[in-house]
Amino acid sequence: MRLLTAFLALVLGALIAPQPASAATTLIYATFKGDGAADQELWVYQSTNGGTSYSVLSDTNFRGPTGVLRDPSILKYNGRYYIAYTVQSWTTNSTYFNIATSTNLTSWTNVTSIPAGISGANYTWAPEFYVENGVVRVITSVASTACAWCFRPYVYTAQNTALTSWSGPSQMWGLGTNHIDTFVVKSGSTWHAFTKNETTKYIEHWTTTANLYEGWINRGNLWASGYEGPSLVKLDDGRWRIYVDKYTNGGVWTATSSDLNTWTGLSAVGCSGCRHGTATAK
Repeated sequence: MRLLTAFLALVLGALIAPQPASAATTLIYATFKGDGAADQELWVYQSTNGGTSYSVLSDTNFRGPTGVLRDPSILKYNGRYYIAYTVQSWTTNSTYFNIATSTNLTSWTNVTSIPAGISGANYTWAPEFYVENGVVRVITSVASTACAWCFRPYVYTAQNTALTSWSGPSQMWGLGTNHIDTFVVKSGSTWHAFTKNETTKYIEHWTTTANLYEGWINRGNLWASGYEGPSLVKLDDGRWRIYVDKYTNGGVWTATSSDLNTWTGLSAVGCSGCRHGTATAK
């Protein structure tokens, strides 16, 4: 009887004892490292702690056909990884952005170039993937020679599942001029855009309940000025994590939110050399 009682106690104890939390989804972060020729290439990092620190997964040495790769946006889609990226430095004109693909995050192949499609375009920057209801889109910041720094966000829509064919640009009305690095997520019936005002240097939060292309309302500035390249990833616990590039003195910083409206303060990410990039689940 004593042995049976002890056995039952062990079994019941195991059943009611707190169980260890499951491991966080591994995140990958695609980025470049700076303005030097050797730094404008694709690096891939990974994190197993919810995205607060990263270690190098692959220095791919991939720079695309122009030899320059900046601002990579990464997407996992149909069993492959894709990146959309800027093809020239910020001092050199560019009239298109590129898409590349990989199955292993190490070897990358360029699959297409998407023209800005804007008359007089001379800067085509920071293409960011946005997927809704299975439709893949890229939101890109474009400026023309008529107003070299008056960037506007435009949406390009994939026309096939290979992501080799794309529509022309559709403007996101209401976001105004001189906004770059626009990153969009949707929560419920509301679209949220996080974008850098190139005049004030603040990250701004905009929302709309109409659709991706219109009705945008400015909800205010986030944190201090001097950040750019916002990107978001949803965590296992339902919170959102935002990354921003502190270009004024280097480094990627992060904050979290449960509703996309109220955010924690920024803290530095352990990701040596990382710049403007994006994260996704591996």
